[in-house]
Amino acid sequence: MKALEKVALILGKINGLVEKLAVTLAWMMLFAITMLNIVQVFYRYVLNNALSWSEEASLWMMVWITFIILPVAYHKGLNISMMFFRDMLGRNRIEFVIRCVFHIVVLVIAVVCLDLAWDMYKGGSRIELPALEVSKAWVYMIMPPAWALLIIAAVEGLVKDFIGVLDPEAAREVEDLRDGNVSEEAAA
Repeated sequence: MKALEKVALILGKINGLVEKLAVTLAWMMLFAITMLNIVQVFYRYVLNNALSWSEEASLWMMVWITFIILPVAYHKGLNISMMFFRDMLGRNRIEFVIRCVFHIVVLVIAVVCLDLAWDMYKGGSRIELPALEVSKAWVYMIMPPAWALLIIAAVEGLVKDFIGVLDPEAAREVEDLRDGNVSEEAAA
């Protein structure tokens, strides 16, 4: 049990670092897209000379933002979930088993997508973006690391929920402390 907790702690630190970097990069790109669109409007309507590359650059950054935030959203539980069904189960071992199954499904999907993303990256080197005059591989470059980081986040979730299968009460206490939900008994 202690070994699993140590693994979960290490993976949590890795995912925490990934989160800080990813959120910073996403905000920087979002700011760049906003500035680029303002400049594009100025060039198009004031100078009457539209930038040919601004739309491609914005789309490229939007793809990157999506994939940069993918592992962060999964790690923080910000993706779509069925809270109604989870709450019906109550706070017991069965919930942790079901959560483990979901993590395994995500792991399988992420491994398949990692393989496909690598193929897209390799294939993108043969295609050039016309306005930016760069390889499309630059757009696809973020996909393999994003899927790999999602695998790390899913493994952390699987380890934590497997600990919950073994000891539901201890795992619940850790979750409550993390989420700020302190029960009346713990507060007393």
